[in-house]
Amino acid sequence: MPPRSDTDLVLAALADGGEAASARDEIIHRYHERIYSFLFKLTGKREDAEDLTQDTFLLALRKLGTFKAGHELLPWLFTIARRTAISQWRKNKATAPLLDSDHPSTESARPHDAVALWKIAKATLNPNEFTALWMHYQEDLPLKEVARVLGKTTPHAKVILFRARKRLGKKLLSTGEAWLPGQTAKLTSS
Repeated sequence: MPPRSDTDLVLAALADGGEAASARDEIIHRYHERIYSFLFKLTGKREDAEDLTQDTFLLALRKLGTFKAGHELLPWLFTIARRTAISQWRKNKATAPLLDSDHPSTESARPHDAVALWKIAKATLNPNEFTALWMHYQEDLPLKEVARVLGKTTPHAKVILFRARKRLGKKLLSTGEAWLPGQTAKLTSS
């Protein structure tokens, strides 16, 4: 049986009965890892990302009635996750995040791998620029969906993405370090 569409899942989750709980579980199962990964990159702390992921899904499940049928669920969830993280940051007045040394990706990080690139991007870019880069290149969302996550028009999101690539490129050039042979950073649109 092919997987259910996002709209079918939402409709089932909103219905009464045992099917609703199963549909809600499937939504969480389908998108948990991607939302957690985004929030971990945004916060830099495993515990914060776990808490924010839980908060994101609790809020999303409460607000399922506002989801527009025919749209994809993932950009909507990313929007909720981003807003939840910003709200939490404002409450805590957090300082700049550091990588959590308990996270497995930290142990395998070498100076020139993708983890290091995203760490540099996080330190260099403003939140909108970082989110645009992450959504477009790591999550492979089209520009239209990136714009929806950011709450911007598509042309504005394109400008944000361009500026983010330009700023990150300048930062990488200013470090004076070359990328290892065979490793490339995809910072241009296809």
